[in-house]
Amino acid sequence: MNEQTEYDIVAEWLQIAYDDYDSAFYLFQKPNRKPLEIICYHCQQSVEKSLKAYLCANGVEIPKTHDTGMLCRRCTEFNNAFSEFLELCEEVTVYATETRYPIRIEIDEAGAKRNLHQALKIYNFVTSIIKTRTDEE
Repeated sequence: MNEQTEYDIVAEWLQIAYDDYDSAFYLFQKPNRKPLEIICYHCQQSVEKSLKAYLCANGVEIPKTHDTGMLCRRCTEFNNAFSEFLELCEEVTVYATETRYPIRIEIDEAGAKRNLHQALKIYNFVTSIIKTRTDEE
């Protein structure tokens, strides 16, 4: 059995993050009824996996949590630029669980679009700072 390197694990976190974003984007493109709760769920998952990739790249044992606010605060311990995303990360945590049950939460198309934009922004930020670091090593 091959052991995964830290780089492999980080790359896998990032691939999962991108796949969640890509799924959300695909669903948002539907011409008729857009499943906004599922879109926001995938956005939250993308943010969560992006943050976990960054923490993993910094040698942090990944906590088993969906609390993206907490994960973002942990990321600020290594890079204060993550504080720009803290409010959004705290807001999207609810989509990890609340959208998975019959009790509906109010989400409009503009909110889902904002979550899509922010999830991609966080993913791109994380990949750029991880790539910059690996290029320097």
